[in-house]
Amino acid sequence: MAENLVIFYSRTGTTRQAAEMLGSRLGWRVVELRDAVSRAGWWGDLRCVLDNRLGRKVGYRYDGPPLDTCGSVVVMAPVWVEHLAAPMRSFLQDQSSYKGPLAAIAVMAARGGFRAAEEVATAMGRPPHPAMVLLQQQVTTGEAKADLDEFARILQRDPRAGDAAPRSAWLSPNEA
Repeated sequence: MAENLVIFYSRTGTTRQAAEMLGSRLGWRVVELRDAVSRAGWWGDLRCVLDNRLGRKVGYRYDGPPLDTCGSVVVMAPVWVEHLAAPMRSFLQDQSSYKGPLAAIAVMAARGGFRAAEEVATAMGRPPHPAMVLLQQQVTTGEAKADLDEFARILQRDPRAGDAAPRSAWLSPNEA
């Protein structure tokens, strides 16, 4: 049987926290996507902004199995400057040949989460399903656990959830 994965990118540790909660709940392997060049300090902050504003493809390190050998995949990444974090965007662009079930979770401070889900769809050539947006504060306080549990229940009810037609979602006035 093909291995199911939770693949995450996290600069500050918030998305890592959510990915570990989801991976534990599902019993799936959790794999980290890392920067090829450190983003520490103010220079790293500036690179985050520039990479996203300019849509630059960036280097990353991925030590997991080839996606084409995997079953279901959940990708998780933060939102930077209202866009999907550049390392995850670059990774997904390189993995666009993956046709298995794909789900996505974006972790945002205030806005940009729905745009990040659209960027996953653009990179992969199809929308992720299910897709969810979490607030950073909900993750750090533990409030996101119930949402992650429901997300896991959806995936466990139908492990092919990524193949299903996307459900309509409520859009916040700040995201429209």
